Amino acid sequence: MNYWRIILSLFTLILFIGDLNSQNPGQRWQMYVDPAEAGWPKEKLQAAKAFAEEMGSAAFLIVHDGKVVDYWGDIERRFLCHSIRKSFLSGLMGVYVDQGIIDLSTSLQELGIDDIQKLTSQEKQATIADLLKARSGVYHPAAAETDIMAARRPERGSHPPGTFFYYNNWDFNALRHIIMLHSNKDFYQDFKERFADPLQMEDFRLADTHYFLEADKSQFPAYTFRMSARDMARFGQLYLQEGMWNGEQIISREWVAESTQTYSYLDTVAKGPGYGYLWWTNMYGTKRTNYSARGLREHAIIIYPEENVVLVNRVNTFMGNSVSKADLTKWTEMIFAAKSGPAQTTAKITPLPHKLDQYSGPYVGIFGETVITRAGDRLLSNNNQGARFYLYPVLGSEDIFFIEDLELKVKFLRDEEGNLTGKTQVVY
Repeated sequence: MNYWRIILSLFTLILFIGDLNSQNPGQRWQMYVDPAEAGWPKEKLQAAKAFAEEMGSAAFLIVHDGKVVDYWGDIERRFLCHSIRKSFLSGLMGVYVDQGIIDLSTSLQELGIDDIQKLTSQEKQATIADLLKARSGVYHPAAAETDIMAARRPERGSHPPGTFFYYNNWDFNALRHIIMLHSNKDFYQDFKERFADPLQMEDFRLADTHYFLEADKSQFPAYTFRMSARDMARFGQLYLQEGMWNGEQIISREWVAESTQTYSYLDTVAKGPGYGYLWWTNMYGTKRTNYSARGLREHAIIIYPEENVVLVNRVNTFMGNSVSKADLTKWTEMIFAAKSGPAQTTAKITPLPHKLDQYSGPYVGIFGETVITRAGDRLLSNNNQGARFYLYPVLGSEDIFFIEDLELKVKFLRDEEGNLTGKTQVVY
C-alpha cells in the first residue's frame, strides 16, 4: 500500500512540475492574443486600464497562468523599487535557509552583530526570524528611514525581541549584512546569480543597484533596486509557482509558504492585513487570499495563489507621483470584476511586444535610406552606405533618440493618426 502511495505522490509531483513549467515565460513574456480567450474580455478590462491611468499608475501588468493578459504604460522602464527590495531579500534568505547555511533561530549576539549606538544585551537576543518578521525589538536609527518611521520608532528597550511588530528599517538593513556574512558574496551579485539570471530577467543590470549608507545613523546601508515591471512580474511568478522555475526549485515550496504566512496583524482584533517574512499579507482586500511586495506610494507585486494571478503596479516616484492604497485596492477589484471565466485550452499567445519593436523597419531621413532594428534596449541603424549607429531613447521624450557618436537627437515622425511615417528628422 505504501509503495503505491509513493508512486502516486511521485506522479502527482511530476504533473505539478510539468504544469508549472508550462507557465514559465521563457526569454520573453508571452501574451494572450485575445484576452477573452483567457477569460478576460478586453472591453471589461478597459475600465480597469482607464482607472489605472487616472489613479497615477506609470505601468501595470496582469499575468494569469504565466501569460500576460494586459498591460499599460512603460513596463520596461527601470523605476525605483523602494521597499520591494525587502521581499527580494526574503527570497535570497530562503536560499540559504533551504541549504542549511542560515538558521533562523540564531541570535544577533551569536552573529556578533552590533551598531554605532551599541546594542543592549536584550536587543542582542533578537533572532534572524525576529528581524524577518519586523519584531526584533531593536529600535536603533537606520539608513533610508523616513521622518515618519523615525517619529514612530519605539523607545530603545521598550519591547523585548519577538513581542512587538514595528516596520523597522534597521531589521531590514541588518538582514542584508547577515546574508553576506554567510554567503561571502556581494548581495547584488548574489541576487543576480540566484534570481535575475535563472529567471531570465530582461532588464536587470547591476548598474541599477546601489547601497545607501548613512554613516551617522547606522553601519548597515540600505540596498536599493531599480527594476522594470516585467522583471518584477517574473519574481512574482516564481513565488506563484512555489519557487519552481524551468524544472529547478530556486527556493523551496516550504520557504514560499513559511515566508508568506501572517505573523503579525496590523489590527490584532479584526485580523485582515498582516506581515510575514518581509512580505505583506492580504493588504489588497480579503475577498481573495493575496500577499505582496510593496514599495513607497504603492509600487507593488501582488500574488493571488488561488487565482493563479500576478499583478504588478509601478509609480513614477522619480517625478513625485503617488498612488493610494485605497485606489490600488479598488483597481485590483476592477481587474477581477473583468474576469468572466476560465481560459480556453486553445487560447492563442504571442511574444509580449517590446516598446522599441514599433520602430523596426525602413526609414528615409538623416541617414539617407536606412533600416532600423531593435538591439536590446536600444535601436541600431544600418544605412545603405554601411554606416551603423546605435540610438538610445531619450527618457521622457516621445519618439526621440540620442544618436551615439554623432551627438545628435533624432525624432521618428508620426502622421495625424499617430502612425509612424517612415521618416526621421534632427531635433535640438
